[in-house]
Amino acid sequence: MSLSGCLSGETDTSPADLRLATTTSMRDSGLLDVLLDEFTTLTNYSVEYVAVGTGAALRLGEQGDVDALIVHAPDLETSFIEAGHGTNRTLVAWNAFVLLSPSLNGTTLDEAFLDIYRNERCFVSRGDFSGTHEKEQAIWHRLAATHNVELVEDHNGLHPDGDWYFSIGQGMGAAINMADEKRCTTLSDWGTALNFQSQISLNRYTFNDTLLYNPYSYIPVSGMDHPAVGALQSYLVNEGRHTIASFTIEGEAAFFLPDQP
Repeated sequence: MSLSGCLSGETDTSPADLRLATTTSMRDSGLLDVLLDEFTTLTNYSVEYVAVGTGAALRLGEQGDVDALIVHAPDLETSFIEAGHGTNRTLVAWNAFVLLSPSLNGTTLDEAFLDIYRNERCFVSRGDFSGTHEKEQAIWHRLAATHNVELVEDHNGLHPDGDWYFSIGQGMGAAINMADEKRCTTLSDWGTALNFQSQISLNRYTFNDTLLYNPYSYIPVSGMDHPAVGALQSYLVNEGRHTIASFTIEGEAAFFLPDQP
């Protein structure tokens, strides 16, 4: 997979100092380009990135195709490091997952998903084994254990069976656009939902549920020892903190720092 998304204004064709695989949600929110632009200005290190689902980003790391990752699926990240593919995991930001929908019934996350399931309301899943898709599967898994929701497991992961459920194997932006066009519900990270809110007619639903916690971590890939790898990690936990904390979309904070409630 070729890397794309070099920083704007960079015309040099020489190899980048750092190759980064990151989640589509970090890119689609708009924060990634802001961070990398500032990082390059401060350090003069060039960065080339590819934005994919967390599962695909971790595979790029396993294959040695990138030097570092910014991802948001803690269980997969832990397995990646325990297998020797990554050196450490540094939490750099967090937000939460939300539901985007024409309308929802229920005051809790479980009630909303049960209503979708029982009434076969149109649902769009990323189906790409990204951090967002992993979180969606965790929700269905909990409902299977607590409410006897019947699920199937196939190449699209763990999910209900029915023609009302669309698994598209694409990124967050594509899932939101399809949900908007078909008047369906989809699970989204908070930052991307904010970035799309002026472009879609779906409503945003938030729930006070710890399962929706969405942490983003920086992971250096084992064996990738270019100084830029450590420099980006240092930037994210130092100068980058202010940029993350002050990044807003239409006046709303899109991400929060690890030590912020």
